Amino acid sequence: MFTKQAAVFLALMLALLTVSATQAADDTAVQMEQFYSQANQLRHEALQQNEKCFSCHGKSDITTQWKTDRGRTLQLYVDPVVYRNSAHSDQNCQGCHEGDGQDAFDVAPHKFKNRQPKDCKSCHDNYFNDIYEQIARSYHTKAIVQKGKPFACSSCHNAHAFSLPTRTEDIRDNIAQANERCLQCHTDLRGYQALTDKKLLDQDMAHWSLPNKERHFQSVRCVDCHADTQGTKVHVIVAVKDTSFDCAYCHSKSSAMTTALYKYRNEQRAYSMVKKDLFDDSELYKKNAEMIKASLGQPDSALGFMNADLLGNKYITGITQTPWLNMKFIQLLSLILLIVAIHAALRMFGTKAAPSHVSEETMFPMSVRIWHWINALLFMILIATGFAMHFSKGMAFETAQSTHATGAIIMASFWILYVVYLVLTGQIMQYLPRKDFIAASFKQVGYYMFGIYRGKESPAGHDPARRLNPLQQASYLGVLFLLFPVLLASGAAMFIPDVIPAELMGMDGKRLVWVVHTATALLMVIFLVVHLYLITTGETIFALIRSMITGKLSQKNTSHNH
Repeated sequence: MFTKQAAVFLALMLALLTVSATQAADDTAVQMEQFYSQANQLRHEALQQNEKCFSCHGKSDITTQWKTDRGRTLQLYVDPVVYRNSAHSDQNCQGCHEGDGQDAFDVAPHKFKNRQPKDCKSCHDNYFNDIYEQIARSYHTKAIVQKGKPFACSSCHNAHAFSLPTRTEDIRDNIAQANERCLQCHTDLRGYQALTDKKLLDQDMAHWSLPNKERHFQSVRCVDCHADTQGTKVHVIVAVKDTSFDCAYCHSKSSAMTTALYKYRNEQRAYSMVKKDLFDDSELYKKNAEMIKASLGQPDSALGFMNADLLGNKYITGITQTPWLNMKFIQLLSLILLIVAIHAALRMFGTKAAPSHVSEETMFPMSVRIWHWINALLFMILIATGFAMHFSKGMAFETAQSTHATGAIIMASFWILYVVYLVLTGQIMQYLPRKDFIAASFKQVGYYMFGIYRGKESPAGHDPARRLNPLQQASYLGVLFLLFPVLLASGAAMFIPDVIPAELMGMDGKRLVWVVHTATALLMVIFLVVHLYLITTGETIFALIRSMITGKLSQKNTSHNH
């Protein structure tokens, strides 16, 4: 009997709870519907009221119609189209421009309750606490407010035109919107004079330290370099002397573009409004501390605002290093070094040729030797600076970049001069394959694979008219007339990136050019390693190096030592 009563009681309680929950849900839905209805009604009323304001303030000639007692014009015009697209489009004008009485706007000039319109704090006080704290520490405050000039949110952000930065696929649009607020004073005399009382723009805006300045202006926000900790606190503007000019902050594997810059929070996400002093969230934070801690400060994507698109298939020096290309280079270099080590070991334990000198012939003209050593020096500089930029290590990025660019220009000039010299003097014939090229190539390969271990003489001999053996001809021809032009052309394109098409072969144009440039440079490094080893295969280890200094190489008869 008791069991039946208990069951009935529980069933009644469950039904009561279900009805209560349903009623509560219905009440909540009704309340939300009423809330949105009231909000829409207020928004509609605000738009109607604003139309009255725009009937005068929406006409561009209002500025010329009204002036102060001293004859100064007033900025009374508000572009209706811009305002309707702004963040405040659904706000009543009188919410900020508060009238003094019911008839305050019946006559002009209007009767305002306060001399100045309400500031941003009147609506955004709690939400913008961190911004106000940043402004208090900003150089703007020190340089402007402390000199008696007004400086507020509206000094940079026009309340009638302000809109949240759009997040478009074209990074230039995002950057232009962000920088517009800075340029409206720093490149406009009227805005600059209003805040500083200076008659001239006395700023040094040259940015001489930036390579490709226009590209940086299009791709970097002003605050990324001129704000505290490079743009992570965008309202703490620092003095120029305190601005960091460390290029590696962005141009490195741990680039700020992926760790600090362009982060944003999606306000629709869970816990996005926590810890902003908008409501008492102490209990909520206590119950979900770990989840909130993990969520706060994280961007919506793994790379942050714009970075997913920015770095997905793009090239930025020092950041997008293409690991697959690095790995292929390491694998190929390791294989070459292994072959060189085995070959050197076999030479060490094989039969050595003991020459007896007969005469010396001039193998390398002075012009060839000068070009060779200048080119070698430039190539070593370009390798060092190129790797420093590629991996952002070894030397300051800006030093590596400027040195690399200068060295490349000099090398390109010497390459052009050398090609002209080869054509005019007929020396270009040294690089062109001869009739017996294929047969001579097999003989030369046989010498390097077997004959060199037995003390045999190189089949190429030492004829000044044929100073390059067939394998040297093939490799030098490829390096001088294929790799060099590709390297110089791709480097020049990267130096003037506007000439690169947006897309090449289905890839981002700049990224493809960079891959070609880097791959070619790495092949040149492989060539250099092989070249440095082969110059030890002469009569003595240093004989071929000496010949490139003196120009002379010994003609010899050979006897054998074991």
